Amino acid sequence: MIRIIFASARQGRQVIQHGPLYNDAPVVDRTMMADFWVRKGLAPFLSTLLVVVLSSSPVWSESPAPSVHWGSMAFPDQYSTATGGLILNRFTPVDGLGNKYDSTVGNTLGFNLITLSWTKHWEYSGTSSLWKNWSTNLTAAYSPTADEPSQYFQNKVVHQLRQLPTVPTVDPRKETDVMIDGSLTRWFPLWDGPKIIFAGGGFSVGTIYQQGFLRAGVRRVPITPTLYHSKTWGDVSFRASALGRISYQANGAVLHSVRSTAGLVQPAIAFGQYRTTAHGETIPTWEIELALMWDSGIFVNTTGQSQKQFAWSLAASAGPVRFETWNDSMGHLSERDYGPSYGASLTLDVLRVWNIMQEFRSTPTSEQPASS
Repeated sequence: MIRIIFASARQGRQVIQHGPLYNDAPVVDRTMMADFWVRKGLAPFLSTLLVVVLSSSPVWSESPAPSVHWGSMAFPDQYSTATGGLILNRFTPVDGLGNKYDSTVGNTLGFNLITLSWTKHWEYSGTSSLWKNWSTNLTAAYSPTADEPSQYFQNKVVHQLRQLPTVPTVDPRKETDVMIDGSLTRWFPLWDGPKIIFAGGGFSVGTIYQQGFLRAGVRRVPITPTLYHSKTWGDVSFRASALGRISYQANGAVLHSVRSTAGLVQPAIAFGQYRTTAHGETIPTWEIELALMWDSGIFVNTTGQSQKQFAWSLAASAGPVRFETWNDSMGHLSERDYGPSYGASLTLDVLRVWNIMQEFRSTPTSEQPASS
């Protein structure tokens, strides 16, 4: 699953120190964008990354830190996938109206996380059932941290389309950052149905910050009868999810002062078509999903008070392609979205593409019957 995430998060609802309206965010045209990618050498890196992903074994993936605290969906996937891609998490300490965000982070952070994720759902191994219904994940992320391209997508795409003031850049970080994430999850079936209950934990270590976490919840529980059934593509219905998560956090080279613990709650509702594998994995044929999130936050102000965050996330998928966008403007969605954060993702499930190609090749044509 190639994952491209453009993210920024207006951390919390508290703002202090009103200032003048900023209108001097730098303008970036397509030439400057192209120069950025060439200078950073991202195109060759992504090409190599795709080759590695295509040769990977069956896996599934999770978003690397710090995406979960920026507002993205934090649910573990229910089926095996392979993921490589780009994740942009953007934070700016001043919003489009000149209000200063009350935290100890005083500069713009544009994380361009190029990720490679390996996760696998395990079944019986010989005569032992030790790993049945367990899944593991390992994600590595490399980031040439800079102001672009997240500034372009935030100001020249989202804010321009919504006719909102641009969010200024404040002394952007220009370094190389790395993060490594891992998790172990136990899945449980509901009665004799698919695996929809999960519990587990994981870690995130790197230059941004350090984190260990525990999580539990339910994923894609049917809440309506089947509205339409297809033997090939599955059942159409509404489904609900819920997640509770607690994180234990420590400072990194980027975030020098983070909250020691953070709690997160995320409910979601989805409408789509789903099929269940022989191993109880739920795979959406297509899906539209909306999630809300309350997070006690990782940012603190100079007095040590944490900055709570309320965010929403919207995702849509069709086959191996999935798009997700999120923002922390929940509660002010119809009024304003001035920054300093925003997020989105575009993903491609490379493993599903590969499986589709294999199924197509193995399907006999009318002129050439399958061999017995």
